[in-house]
Amino acid sequence: RPLLLLAFGAVPGLAMLRLFFLAEPAQLILAFLTGAALCGWPICFSPMIAGLTDEKNRAAGFSIAFATGIGLGTVSGIAGGYLPVLLQTSRLHLDLVDGIRIVLAGACMVVALGIWPMSRLRFKPDTAEPLGHLRIFHPYLLRFLPAFVLWNVVAGSLPLFGSIYLQKVLGLPLGRLGAVFGASQLMQFIAVLGAPLLFRRSGIPGGVSLAQLATAALLVSLASTRYMPAAICFYVLYFAAQFLCGPGIYQMLMEHIPETERSSASAIQNLCGAFCQAGTLAITGSLIVTYGYRTVLLANAAASILASILFAWMSFQGRRLKMPVASGASAAAHRGALAQHADHLLDERAT
Repeated sequence: RPLLLLAFGAVPGLAMLRLFFLAEPAQLILAFLTGAALCGWPICFSPMIAGLTDEKNRAAGFSIAFATGIGLGTVSGIAGGYLPVLLQTSRLHLDLVDGIRIVLAGACMVVALGIWPMSRLRFKPDTAEPLGHLRIFHPYLLRFLPAFVLWNVVAGSLPLFGSIYLQKVLGLPLGRLGAVFGASQLMQFIAVLGAPLLFRRSGIPGGVSLAQLATAALLVSLASTRYMPAAICFYVLYFAAQFLCGPGIYQMLMEHIPETERSSASAIQNLCGAFCQAGTLAITGSLIVTYGYRTVLLANAAASILASILFAWMSFQGRRLKMPVASGASAAAHRGALAQHADHLLDERAT
């Protein structure tokens, strides 16, 4: 609770400061502090949902949380695109920049309202027994991370610069940019809900590889067209294909890691993804200035194809080396069966 309250208080406060201190050094410092404060949310998210639910409704709790985030992102994306324009064309005749500032300030105040309900949450006490010394890097995790990091190069490169590409290069108006962002959020929502159907038909590794190949094809299509409606269509479908991989990738890791090591493996996975996306954003900006958007989009397509190959190879290796990961109950039952069998052999020898 203290870390959640700190995040919900610090993030809107820092974002509000960024609306008024516009000098580049101040923006860089405030952006760094905002990113540090935002780290509290992903750290607390999974333990928070687990602490507020039980085994019967935990899956529904995660589904509701993810669906709510994507749904509200869709609504806020549309509002964030249209409200500044409405303020500019209203009787107030505000400058567009002032309208954007007002909308962002209102969003900060909405986020700050979350402090009150967050302070009233009551979490279940942690009753887990200490697990002792654990491996930090499971052998499967060492094979998983290169493919995961490469995929994060693709996932971290376009989202920030894609909207700039549509607006500055293709000339998409700001109001329509909000609608495009909302449509991409809606397609992400549909893709996440439909992912189990794909994985049920083609398997998790096959579904992940197919989604990554589709991502590469959409990136090539986006780089090859200057026709606005087609570019918007490819852009929206790109996000759907990209998010289609997420559930499968996380499930692949969890299926091959023992239960006692899943927390550390998940932490390392998210840490590597965060570092990779941060570095990718910095490099992508320089590459766009030097070589242009088309070259960067095609390079991302090549990286997506390579990631698909690595995930398929890793899955093949995993099937060869995979050992069954038993839960606590099944392991206890297995030990009991072995003990019973040993007692039976000792009785036979005594007889």
